[in-house]
Amino acid sequence: MARPVLPLLLAAAACAASALPASVRAEGGATAPLLPPELAAGVEVDEGYRAQFDLCDSQNEFRGERFERGRGCRGDPNRAQALLRLPGGAIAYVSKLAVDLDGSPFACGPDRQRSDQCPTALMFSRPDGGETPLDADRVPYVVIPAAGPVPWRGEFSRLTGVRVGDLGVVIRDGVVVPVIVGDTGPYNKLGEGSLALHRALGRELCTDRGGDGVCRHVVGDMTSIDDGVTTVLFPGSRPQGLTPDNVEAVVRALGLRLWDDYRRRMARGASGEGPTS
Repeated sequence: MARPVLPLLLAAAACAASALPASVRAEGGATAPLLPPELAAGVEVDEGYRAQFDLCDSQNEFRGERFERGRGCRGDPNRAQALLRLPGGAIAYVSKLAVDLDGSPFACGPDRQRSDQCPTALMFSRPDGGETPLDADRVPYVVIPAAGPVPWRGEFSRLTGVRVGDLGVVIRDGVVVPVIVGDTGPYNKLGEGSLALHRALGRELCTDRGGDGVCRHVVGDMTSIDDGVTTVLFPGSRPQGLTPDNVEAVVRALGLRLWDDYRRRMARGASGEGPTS
């Protein structure tokens, strides 16, 4: 069930967004080789499950299913180095970061590629009864594993509690970007983020924008960030009242707030000032 967010908090988030950058430098400007130090207290969610991503990387196999080349992982390995539950219940994983264009004007336009889709898992209702997707070119979002055969469909959410609409942050080379879980992908793929997320991490993948600011073309070689991307997600944190107009501001402000609150709790625990959970 989504955690309700008071209207006052949503209003504060929207107002605060203009004062917050799309990404910020983590305190100290550096991270540990595998995980930021704030995540050292995490425990494995399910090592057998995480190891399936390694198996897919090396053998194109996941939960006993063998994949053809295009649906496997060997060409774009997950590199899922860790899947942890943090004190307080947040979920952290370290992986590669592929690119998702879904929901962007490019993916909804005539030049889209076969793998591009206009709808996203997180959709917004319109007054005319239709729906508007989450724009990958505007909103930093991440993709979680979901689609697949029973009984493995949705296994990531069952194990972690993370669902579409939940908030968090992505960390790479000391840069922290607030994100929302905006889309779902194949059950054997971990580590994917929107065009806007890659831009916030320093990768501009749009090669041509029209006068209206809409991306018309993207790079031909849409490669992933190979590894070392840390994603921290907070189960049950989906805000109420999200719209296409406020989603950027709310994600930016509340995602950072959740991360900062977690770091403060961990700092208090390390100093002996109080509990961390």
